Amino acid sequence: MPEAPFVPVIPAGGSGSRLWPLSRRERPKFLLDLTGTGSSLLEQTIERLLPLADAPPVVVTGAVHRAAVEEQAAGRARVIAEPSPRNSMPAIALAAAVVEREMPDAVIGSFAADHLVADTAAFAEDVRAARAAAEDGHLVTLGIVPTHPATGFGYIERSTAPVASVLERAGALPVSRFVEKPTREVAEEFLASGRFLWNAGMFVVRARVLLDELAVQIPPLPEGVRRIAAARGTAQEQEVLEEVWPSLLSIAIDHALAEPLAARGRVAVVPARFDWDDVGDFAALARQLRSPAAGGGVRTVGAADGTVRAEGVDGAGDGAGGGGDVRVLGTATVDAVGSRATVYGATHRHVALVGLDGITVVDAEDALLVLDEDHAQELTRIVSALSGAGRDDLR
Repeated sequence: MPEAPFVPVIPAGGSGSRLWPLSRRERPKFLLDLTGTGSSLLEQTIERLLPLADAPPVVVTGAVHRAAVEEQAAGRARVIAEPSPRNSMPAIALAAAVVEREMPDAVIGSFAADHLVADTAAFAEDVRAARAAAEDGHLVTLGIVPTHPATGFGYIERSTAPVASVLERAGALPVSRFVEKPTREVAEEFLASGRFLWNAGMFVVRARVLLDELAVQIPPLPEGVRRIAAARGTAQEQEVLEEVWPSLLSIAIDHALAEPLAARGRVAVVPARFDWDDVGDFAALARQLRSPAAGGGVRTVGAADGTVRAEGVDGAGDGAGGGGDVRVLGTATVDAVGSRATVYGATHRHVALVGLDGITVVDAEDALLVLDEDHAQELTRIVSALSGAGRDDLR
């Protein structure tokens, strides 16, 4: 049987509050070049999906971000603007309805716009495996092999049931359940069992299967997005969108579809062979930038007195030298003594660091952040407090 056409879907939403003040509501993290590669996370996502696609990827984003997304997509992807945030399931379902109307047998793959993937060749192989399993009617997810007992990710438990031949041929395994973010103790148990994978939110499924199964769980949702898709390109397009979209249930794909289908044995997982990071906070970003494999975006020079002089550079630089563990992106120059730090400099101020270990500094025009990376998750408290202090202009 010939392969069904494959169409990537890229939900591009959220504000990335754990990366404030780099990430803002009007300029969220998927639009940013966070690692000094010269391209944003969205651009990198489009680039790694294009070779796998049989039709242009579909990016679903907020209306406020449409112009910026279209500029970065540069004609390589179609952009659908949602009038208001409704969580991941309505966004993915709308893309599925648009694809189904054009290619009824198509397989879609949903991949977040703001994740990092290092080995694109391995990523492509795993997506092809997921695509093969999805053609048989499964909802397929790509699970990340855990490296530590993380409490910031959901988990996927592999089933101990016999593997069906169609899944075995594809390199996929049956899933018994999805688990919410666990406590440290539970995460350690998961890791020790060897049955659990991190849930990276990557799903591959036939567009029609997704919508038909969703009709069993939440009938008004697929009915609504199919109505919106049918109106696209007509004089009633905007009217239908504005009428139907606010009525759709705001719900994540995990709760709407993945969990109930797993309970019925209809979900499979492909254990991923590629390095992955959701760069969910500055601690995760520091791991990327200060890893031994980190490349461009930084120039460091060691001085005779042990000071490390670092200058931010645009695009690819000459890597880290001089023995210092300081990474700088942007326009700042930094002198550092006995420090391990990442500096984002959007101004021309000179930054000096002495005796700091595991620090991130963000020097923006309107805000200065100094953060201990061990407390990176707590940054959301600062961002939430801005509204109460009447500083929505900074969010």
